[in-house]
Amino acid sequence: MLTGEKLGEAISLAIEKKGVSKKAIAERFGVKPPSVQDWIKRGTISKDKLFDLIDYFSDVCGNDHWGLSGNSVYKISPVQIAGTLQEPSPQAYGNITTSTQSIKIPLLNVTASMGNGSDVLLDELALETISIHQQWADRVLRPYSNTKNLAFIHAIGDSMSPTFSDGDILLVDTWDKSVTADKIYVIEAHDRLFIKRVRQRIDGAFEISSDNPAVKTVDVLNGDHQLKVKGRVVWVWNGKKI
Repeated sequence: MLTGEKLGEAISLAIEKKGVSKKAIAERFGVKPPSVQDWIKRGTISKDKLFDLIDYFSDVCGNDHWGLSGNSVYKISPVQIAGTLQEPSPQAYGNITTSTQSIKIPLLNVTASMGNGSDVLLDELALETISIHQQWADRVLRPYSNTKNLAFIHAIGDSMSPTFSDGDILLVDTWDKSVTADKIYVIEAHDRLFIKRVRQRIDGAFEISSDNPAVKTVDVLNGDHQLKVKGRVVWVWNGKKI
């Protein structure tokens, strides 16, 4: 990730490529024009604005423009997520008292595809953290292993619709790698990541399938497939427990 003057140069070039004025940028991000000038001169931009900025210029500048991994995806910026994701209402899951105790869950630079798979990154980096209430996690997410094992990722594709959709944020328990129930898992196969429903049949074989009836396919694992279970999806941030 670029910083300092190099980040400022990247911002200046992005503005030029998009063909917008500094005034328009200031209005778009709710700051005064001198702040935009500071972004360009010194690269001094707060983290919450930075990821929103990257998302805003994503139509003209790829991740490499910002010194990021080419496989990182900013379909939804971490700032937008932190500002718009809401925990379910108390009416939906019982009364949840207000508590200052919260846990920070990393949003990883990882995407998992519901279709053809996404490339596995050599280094999983936290782009940002999203805070949730400990009490809410204990009430709604259980059973899960430990809050330290939870991570957010992006889902790409539509083969798991209507359970979740392209661009949804998934909460994954990265410790839960044993298929013990009909659940949705993040799976690595052939150096790609997939999100699929996995269940065990009566004969002991495992089936991998999609939820979308329009693209319903079923693969039976017979030992010929080299794959790893990377974790279990425990929550989709559209309000669905998995």
